Amino acid sequence: MRDYVIMADVNADLTPAFAQAEQIAIMPQYYHFNDGVIYGDGNQLSSEDFFARLAAGERAFSMGCNPDRVRGIMEQAVLDGFDVIVYMASADCSGSYNTVCNEASELMEQYKDARIHVVDSRLECAPISLLVRQAVALKKAGKSFDEVVQLTEELKSSANVYFLVDHLDYLVRGGRLSPISGAVGTVLNIKPILYFEKGLIVPFTKVRGRQAGKKTILEQLKKLDPAKTVCAVVHTMAEAEAREFAGQIEKELGLKVISIDEVNPTIGAHTGHNALGVAYCGVL
Repeated sequence: MRDYVIMADVNADLTPAFAQAEQIAIMPQYYHFNDGVIYGDGNQLSSEDFFARLAAGERAFSMGCNPDRVRGIMEQAVLDGFDVIVYMASADCSGSYNTVCNEASELMEQYKDARIHVVDSRLECAPISLLVRQAVALKKAGKSFDEVVQLTEELKSSANVYFLVDHLDYLVRGGRLSPISGAVGTVLNIKPILYFEKGLIVPFTKVRGRQAGKKTILEQLKKLDPAKTVCAVVHTMAEAEAREFAGQIEKELGLKVISIDEVNPTIGAHTGHNALGVAYCGVL
């Protein structure tokens, strides 16, 4: 029986240290402003520069995976004698899932003994990272390729994220919110809380003010079983607040926060800076 490796979409927001330590190959995606320079993979903007450009009025555009690039990543694993499990962002939010599926199908046709399973996580950002971490733990526990696929396919329904967005204008620019709603929300200090439903980013509720937003997220997290759940706090240029919120979650709710992650630019283009969220996932 062939051994297998785990790979993940860059939108999973796995930390480079974790990906390197666990030898998880990352499927890169890309973004650009109107100047035509493509960022992503080996050419990155710092978070400070990226969000400063957004704040100055530039619009960032996200791009999907490069077919040749992802094919090369998977093919190298196959040539090294491994089967592959890939965890991708929701197919309803990104065309990259289909890109990776198409390349995987062609590789399996070319290499008859190879097995590649592409998981449509139905999620974005930190919930995927929690799912990947569960896959890594299952592999270390000796679970087979098929067992890891089956268990994480089942587990993804237990994962989600509540995301508090501070700047409605970025959602308007990205087509996620009407200009009228955005203008009214800004005037009234309305903060939307977003989450995932059936693979799509949708509004969970709207609150007035940031503190009310965090209180609402805490109320939702109270419904989770601390013995069967892990969390990750995510943010854009709000690390100090994210760490404080993580401490509050652990102290008041008894939930375990296993990582504090910054959202990558592909997602940050729609949230702007100062966004804050909590992802969660069941554990086996």
